[in-house]
Amino acid sequence: MPRFYQTPLTPQEIQRTAQAAVRALEENGLECCLFGSTACAIYGMENREPNDVDIVVLTEIQTEELKDLILETDDNFYLIPSRDPNATHRVLWYALSSLEQPHLERKCKVDILVPGLLSIPRVPSQHIMYSENFPDIPLMPLLPLILLKLRGWSDHRVDEREYMQEKVPQDEVDIEEMLQLAVEEYDVHIRKEKWLPEWFIREAKERVGLFAKELPGSEAHWRDLGFFVS
Repeated sequence: MPRFYQTPLTPQEIQRTAQAAVRALEENGLECCLFGSTACAIYGMENREPNDVDIVVLTEIQTEELKDLILETDDNFYLIPSRDPNATHRVLWYALSSLEQPHLERKCKVDILVPGLLSIPRVPSQHIMYSENFPDIPLMPLLPLILLKLRGWSDHRVDEREYMQEKVPQDEVDIEEMLQLAVEEYDVHIRKEKWLPEWFIREAKERVGLFAKELPGSEAHWRDLGFFVS
């Protein structure tokens, strides 16, 4: 499909993409849950609109095989080579049609990951969350979702690429809003998430301390979640 410039995706287009990806995976007997900015938006984050869909598939199957399974199940998905000339993976996209502008091709990127990649923990089935507004879209629990956002912030800070470092301010805004939601709307606490692996919590505690030092206004919320910050 040709490359083109498109206006920002609407929440409805993001929702359709997420639903299609989840449906394709479930038709192949695979459990999954959303994380990243789309999951944050479903939980209630309002400071920005997501522009893609991130899904972790709870399986041992390699990500490239998962992409092929999705393609075989729904022909609205397609693959293109990565823009990185050194990369071997292909990028998964979902073709969207617009009733308002049917002559324009629109698309949404879908990132497929599995537990272990990017320090993503395996989420037990009974801990997958659902929103009343989107009951057919499984979500990563809020605490690990925030802690993965925190990992992204930490990685972006030390990345040598300028465009990655430019993500840091937005990361900080996202994390602070999600912390507020976790405390005020969802009553999240680390003691309620005993299923989380020790290595995941250990790594997170180091990043929490660093974030609280950089943004001291976040300390109270981290404490409310059960993290010790000095």
